[in-house]
Amino acid sequence: MKRASLTLVPSAAAAIAAHAEATYPDECVGLLLGRLEGTRKLVVEAFPVENRWNGQVQLSPNDDPTSRRDRFYLDPRDYLRADRAAMARGLEIVGCYHSHPDAPATPSERDRVGAQAIGGSAFAFVIQAVRQGHAAEVTSWLLVDSGARFEAEVVAIADDLNESEPG
Repeated sequence: MKRASLTLVPSAAAAIAAHAEATYPDECVGLLLGRLEGTRKLVVEAFPVENRWNGQVQLSPNDDPTSRRDRFYLDPRDYLRADRAAMARGLEIVGCYHSHPDAPATPSERDRVGAQAIGGSAFAFVIQAVRQGHAAEVTSWLLVDSGARFEAEVVAIADDLNESEPG
């Protein structure tokens, strides 16, 4: 079986990095608009949304429930706006992204629990690392085994800008 992969056109990769840097030291969040092509996802646009985390849940007694530095909330209304924008362009939502300020681009347990409510087995969960305000590595993950764990997928930046044309 062919391994899952995610390809970002350069403008989408740049938009994710810029969004992550602009919201630092808080996490950013957005959606990925593109096309599914077998096991490959082509992302042609990053759709930034506001991190609407307002301390909905306190996870432990020492936890600051209002911190956006290590959590985000993707409002369903923002998802609907992104879905409408994607459909208008002949695209679909193929994943979401968020940043990890001063942390590796690997999913946390909080990410895994939060991901349970979104997407399906092909839905990409992209993480943009940001170190001291500067975008670093970007990774993509699939939620597998009925939501029990994340599995990395290959990430590439497209070198052919003609691939960004919706088709």
